[in-house]
Amino acid sequence: MSTSNSKVNFIASSSGVVIENIAPLKTVPGPTTNLPGDDDIQPLSGCPFYHVIISKSHIYPCFSMPVSNELTLPSAEVPAILKYGSKSWDMQYCGLGKSYKKFFNHRGWKKFAVDNHLEVGDACVFELKESSEEKLVFQVQILRGDLPETFLKRKEKEKEKKKARAKIAEKPGGKSAENRNSAEMPILID
Repeated sequence: MSTSNSKVNFIASSSGVVIENIAPLKTVPGPTTNLPGDDDIQPLSGCPFYHVIISKSHIYPCFSMPVSNELTLPSAEVPAILKYGSKSWDMQYCGLGKSYKKFFNHRGWKKFAVDNHLEVGDACVFELKESSEEKLVFQVQILRGDLPETFLKRKEKEKEKKKARAKIAEKPGGKSAENRNSAEMPILID
C-alpha cells in the first residue's frame, strides 16, 4: 500500500501551533521479495538462538552452513530438522567434537537454501526448539535482505584485494608489511 505523506513544519505562534506543509515525502515501495512463508515472522520464544547473514559461501557454490558455537549441542552426528513456515527439512547436524566444526550437512542445507530462495544479504535466525542426542529441531525465520547490488559488489572487490595482498605477502621475496617497512625506511648513519 502506497500513501503520500507530506513533510510538515510546526511553527509556534501567539495563537498556538501552526502546521505548514513543506514538501511531499517519498513513498516507501512494497517489499521486493514476497515469497511463501515470508509473512510468518514470529517473535522469539525465549529458546536459545543464533543468526547468520547469508554470504556466498552459505549458498553457492559450496552450500555450507556452520552452526554457532554459542549453543550447547551434541559432539556427534545427529538428525536435525529445520522448520520454516509450515514446512520442514530433514538433514544431519555434524558436531565433530571440535567447537569450530559444527555444521549442517551439505545436501540437507542446500535443499533448504534452494527451496527457500536464500540470497546473499538475507538473514536466518535459528531458534533451537529441541536438543538431544537423538534429534535437533530448529525453528528458522528468514529476513529478506535486499542489499543493494553495488554494496555487495564493493564487498566482493574488497575481499579480492585482501586475498591478492595475502598472496603477495606469502611469496618468497614478496613485500610483506615487515619487509616493505624495512625496505622503505631510510637508514641514518651518524
